[in-house]
Amino acid sequence: MSIEDELQRLALEREDAFESALDELDLDPPDFLLRQMRAYLADQEDHGRIKHFAEKSVQLSQQTDGIQELECHAIQFASGSSLDFNIRMKKQQTGWRITQFKFHLHLPPARKLSMVRVHLNVQRTRDALVVPRCHLHIGGGKRAHVPFPITSPRLTLQLVCDVIEPDVGL
Repeated sequence: MSIEDELQRLALEREDAFESALDELDLDPPDFLLRQMRAYLADQEDHGRIKHFAEKSVQLSQQTDGIQELECHAIQFASGSSLDFNIRMKKQQTGWRITQFKFHLHLPPARKLSMVRVHLNVQRTRDALVVPRCHLHIGGGKRAHVPFPITSPRLTLQLVCDVIEPDVGL
């Protein structure tokens, strides 16, 4: 087996693991997730990490084909960073399933990096070796797709706010 074939096999195994993680993720109904996300961001404001949080900054809307979308625009951190995210969920027989999410952390000009994004693509990509289903982008480039674990949206938000935002680009 060639190195390329082995890398492709490993990438496909990673994609299968991502699918399994999505299937096993016990996601709360969208309205409950909305309340969790709002409560977490309000707590971040109480601790002085976020400048001002308004509950209407995070909204839930019904999209086509039974998709529920949770959106957040321009949450401002005390550090000067800002965060946008959207999460798409669909009701399955076994409960709610994430179909896609995007977390975009924009860092202030004084930081070494301009942004960090975490994406879960809607579907498997054509080349799992190049673009993992769930991945992280660092900086302004779109070429590097660093594999990122599939976690609940609430945990991903916490990772972005408590780990990535304070530590990246200092």
